[in-house]
Amino acid sequence: MIRKKETGITLIALVVTIIVLIILATVSINMVAGKNGLIKKAEQARDAYEESAKREEEGLDSMAEEYDYLMELRKLPQGPTGKPLVEGLTEIQKRTVKAEDKYGKEVTVPKGFKVVPDCGTTVSDGIVIEDADGNQFVWVPCTEGQYKKHEYNKPNVNDTGSSTVDEGTNPWKTYYYRNYTDWKEESDIETNKKSVKENGGFYVARFEAGVPEDAPFYANEENDYKYQTADSTNGNKSKNVTKEGDKDLKPVSKQGVQAWNYINQTNAVEVSKNMYSGVESSYDVTSQLIDGIAWDRTVEWIASEEGKEKIVTDSKDYGNYTNNTTQLTEDVLYVQHVLATVKSEQTGTSVWVIANKYKKGQPKLGTENLTDAEERLKYTAADYTNGSSYNTTTHTLSKYIELSTGVVEQFKLKNIYDMAGNMWEWTTETGYHSTSSPTTTTGTKYAVHRGGSFNNNGTSTPASCRAGNDAVSGANIVLGFRVVLYVK
Repeated sequence: MIRKKETGITLIALVVTIIVLIILATVSINMVAGKNGLIKKAEQARDAYEESAKREEEGLDSMAEEYDYLMELRKLPQGPTGKPLVEGLTEIQKRTVKAEDKYGKEVTVPKGFKVVPDCGTTVSDGIVIEDADGNQFVWVPCTEGQYKKHEYNKPNVNDTGSSTVDEGTNPWKTYYYRNYTDWKEESDIETNKKSVKENGGFYVARFEAGVPEDAPFYANEENDYKYQTADSTNGNKSKNVTKEGDKDLKPVSKQGVQAWNYINQTNAVEVSKNMYSGVESSYDVTSQLIDGIAWDRTVEWIASEEGKEKIVTDSKDYGNYTNNTTQLTEDVLYVQHVLATVKSEQTGTSVWVIANKYKKGQPKLGTENLTDAEERLKYTAADYTNGSSYNTTTHTLSKYIELSTGVVEQFKLKNIYDMAGNMWEWTTETGYHSTSSPTTTTGTKYAVHRGGSFNNNGTSTPASCRAGNDAVSGANIVLGFRVVLYVK
C-alpha cells in the first residue's frame, strides 16, 4: 500500500516565519509610530502647516498694516515728486518714511520720531525731528561723495604753535593739531557711509549734549552747579561717568539744560551710544559720538549758505567766545567761572575758580578782568570753589560765562545751536602722538575736539577748528560733546 506524502512546515520554518513577521511588524510600527514614522511626520506636517499659516497670517496682517499706513501717508500733503511733504509728519512715525520738502529735497524721517515744522519746513532751513522724550536733531543732507573729512591744503606741522590757517579762499583752521598719519575715526565708518548713501544724509544733535534728569549731577535750575571734583567737600558728583548704579546714563539734546562737560572722550563715546540703546524696537537709528566726518560735513553745509561762509574762518559772532561781548536781553541759565592766573612775579599755574551755582539772568558774554577790591570779594564768596585762595594781589582774575544749551538765537545756524563756542566738543577721531614724535603709534592716546569754547577766541578757534592736544582720558570744564544719528 502506497502512503501519500504529507506536506507542512517544520518547527524551524515556523520560528523563522514568526521572526520575520515580528521584524515586519516592528518595521511597520516604526514606520507608523517611530521617531521618523508616519504619525510623527504627520504631526510635523501639521505643525509646519500651522506655523506657515501663522506666518502667512502675520504677513497678511503686516501687509494690511503697511497698506493702511501707506494710505495714511497718501492722505498727507504730497511733495513735488509724490512723497509725503515733510512738514506733515507731525506725529511720531510708526515706520521710517522717505519724505521731501516743497522743493523736492529728500528727508528720511526715522521710526520713533516726528517733524517739528515750527522750526523749519525746508532742508535749507534745517528740518528738526523730535523723539517721544523731546530730544531734537537736525537733518544734514549728504551724498556718499560728501561724506568725508575736510582735506587741508596746508597741514599744521607744529603742535606748539597756535592756530594754523589753511590755504584757499575759504580757509579752515587747526589749533594744536598736526597732520599725523595715525589719526583715525573710531566709529563704523562703512556702516555710517552705507546709511548716508541709502538715506541721503544723517542727523546731528540740535544741541550740545545735556545732562539727563536722572544723573546725580543734574542741576537744571538755579541751584548747585555740578562738576567733577577730587573730593566731596562741595557735595558735588562726578560728571565723568557713564552709569548711575546699574543704570546707563543717556545724554539729552534739549534746549536750556546744563551742558554735559567735564567728561572724557572715552566716556563720551559710551554715553552717546547709550542714547538709543535698549530701545531698538522703538527707533530706527543708531546713536554715537559725532565723528570728524559728520562734523566737517555739517560745518560745510552751514558755510554753503550765503552770508554764513565766515563760520569757517571767524566764528566770533556765531558762538559764546571771549571776543563776543554780546549783552543778553533774555533770562537764561548760566554759570560764571573765574580763571585765576598767577601774576608774573609769582610762581605757580593758572587755576579755574569754578562756580558752585547756576544762575538765571542776562549776563554779558566775553572775558572780563576783575581788579578792584569789591570784585575780589565777589569771587572769594561761597559761590565759588577755592575762591578764598585767590585774589587780585597774587592773581589776575578773569570771568568767563558758560551757557546752558541753545539759549542764544544768534548762535543758531541751520537750526543747530552752538557748533561754535561754548564747549569744545569731543569727536571719535583719535591718534597716538607727541610734539617730539609725530609718527608714534604707542603711548598716550589723544582725541580730537572741535569748535572752540567759552574761554577761546572765536577768530582763532572757529567752528571749523580742529584740536588734538587732549588725551582720551582727559576731562575739563571746557570739554563737552554732541551726538549724531544714522538711520538704520
